[in-house]
Amino acid sequence: MTKFQRGGIAVAADADAGGERTWVVFKQIGLVAALILLPLFYALVPPLEDYPNHLARMYALASLPGNEALSRFYEAAWAPVPNLIMDLIVPPLTPFLGVYAAGRVFVGLTLLLMLLGPVVLQRVLNGRWSAWPLVGGLFVYNGFLFTGLMNYLFGVGVAVFGLAAWMALSERQWLVRALVSVAFCAVLYVCHLSALGLYGLSIGSFEFWRLWTQKGWRPMPLLKSALALGVPFLPFVYLLVTSPTWGLSHDIVWESQGKFEAITLFFSVYSDFTDIPFLVLIAAAIGIAIRRGLVRFHPAGVIVAGILTIAFLAMPRMAFGSWMADQRLVVGIFFMSLGFISVDLKRLENHNAFFAICLVAIAFRIVDVSAHWVAISQPLLELRTSLRTMQPGSRLLVTQADDPAEGAVDAALSHAPNLAVIERSALVSRLFVVPGKQILRARAGHAEHVDTEDGDTPTISRVIVDADEKGPSADGPHYWDRWPDFYDYLIVLGTDPDETANPAPDLLQIMHNGRGFQLYKVRKPS
Repeated sequence: MTKFQRGGIAVAADADAGGERTWVVFKQIGLVAALILLPLFYALVPPLEDYPNHLARMYALASLPGNEALSRFYEAAWAPVPNLIMDLIVPPLTPFLGVYAAGRVFVGLTLLLMLLGPVVLQRVLNGRWSAWPLVGGLFVYNGFLFTGLMNYLFGVGVAVFGLAAWMALSERQWLVRALVSVAFCAVLYVCHLSALGLYGLSIGSFEFWRLWTQKGWRPMPLLKSALALGVPFLPFVYLLVTSPTWGLSHDIVWESQGKFEAITLFFSVYSDFTDIPFLVLIAAAIGIAIRRGLVRFHPAGVIVAGILTIAFLAMPRMAFGSWMADQRLVVGIFFMSLGFISVDLKRLENHNAFFAICLVAIAFRIVDVSAHWVAISQPLLELRTSLRTMQPGSRLLVTQADDPAEGAVDAALSHAPNLAVIERSALVSRLFVVPGKQILRARAGHAEHVDTEDGDTPTISRVIVDADEKGPSADGPHYWDRWPDFYDYLIVLGTDPDETANPAPDLLQIMHNGRGFQLYKVRKPS
C-alpha cells in the first residue's frame, strides 16, 4: 500500500487498502439510505414537534399569490433572514407534489445529508470509500429531529460536506478555497446561524491543525489561510447586521444546566426500554474495537472535536432568540467527528458481517421509530380531520389545558393546529410569524391577534378570564385579549379524552372531543 500527502493528511492510494470494494460500499450506502427513508413513506405528517408549524408556513408562502383568504391574513416580507432553507425548497415543490409530500422530501434530504456527510468526509481523509461511517444511520433519527429543528439539521449535513470540501482543497490557491467556501457560507447562512458557526469553527480548527503539522507559521502562509478563512464570511456578517434578525441580538439567555441533557436528547429516541440496551451494546462494541486496535481517531479530528466541544460548553442556551443554541451543537459534533474515525475493517474476520450487524441495528432503530410514529400519528391525523369542519378563512385561537399531559403524543400535537392553514386557509394564533425569525408576517389588523414573540401557548383558564376584561389585563396586553370578538374557533391541547366538560358554555360550543385536544366554535353575540 502506498501513500501520498493531501493537505498534510496521509492518504491511502490503494483502493482496496481497507478491504472494501467501492461498488460494494455504494450498494451498502444505497441500502442504508433507503432504510432510513422508509418512515417518510407512510407518515403523511411526520410527528416532529415544530414540523406542522413549519409545514403550514410553507403552504402559506406557496399559496399567497392565489389564495384570497390567506392573503387577507398573511404576507411575505422577504429579507436576508438566516433561517430560510425550507422556505426556499418546499414552496416551489408544493404546486407539483402537494405540501405534505414536499415537506417529506425536505425531511428526507435532511436525513440523507446527515447520513452521507461523514461518508464523504472520510473519503477525503483516507482516499477511499468505507461503509464504516454508515453507523451514523443509527442516529439520524434523534431527539433534535423529533423537536423539529429542520433548518439547522439540514445545515449540519451541509456543514459536514463543507468541511470535506475545505479539506480536499487545502493545498489549492487561497482564492479557490475562498470561492468554494463562499458557496457553502451562502447555503449555510440561509440554513441557520448555528450551522454557519459550526462550519466556520470546523474549517478553522482543521486549518490550525494543518498549519501546525506543516509548520506553516511564516507570514505569507498565515496571511493566505486567514484570507481563505475570513473573507467568505464577511458578506454574511454584513447581511446579518442589516437583516431583521439583528434586532434579536439582545435575546441571549445563559444556562449552566442542560449540557448533559443535550447528549441524552441526541442519543435517545422514544423509549428507555429500547434506548438503554441499544446504547450499552454500542458502548461495548466501541470498547472491544478500541482494545483490539481497530479504531483510529485522526489527529485533525481531535482538534476539530475539541474546539467544537469548547464552543458547546461556552455557548448560551438562547442566542438571537433561538432556543437550544448550545445543545443543538451536539448533532454537528457527532457527525463531524464520525468522519474522522477510521475502523480497520480488513482486520475483522468478516467485514461484511460487521455491515450486516450494523444494518440490523439500523433496522431495529427504524422499526422503533416507525412503531411510535404510527401510534403518535393517529391523534395528529384525527386533529387534522377535525380542523376540516371549520369554515374556510376562519380564525383559530390555540390554547392548552391547565394541567396538560406530557409525552411524545402531546409534543407532536403542540403545533398541529397550524394544519388549519393548509386545510382551511385559516389564521392560526400560533403560526410562526416572528419578525427576524421568519419571512411570513401577519398583516396589519391581524398581527395584534397572533403570537409574534414566539411565546408560550396560553392556558384555557387564563384565556377565559381575560375574555371578561373590558381592556388589557393587569399583566399587560395579550394577543388573545377580547378573543370572542375576533376568533371563530378555539382549540384546547393536552386534554383528557374522557373529560368532556365545556370550560365556558356561554362562549364555546363543542365541535370535537379528540385524543389530546378539544375543538370549539366560538359563540358570537346575537
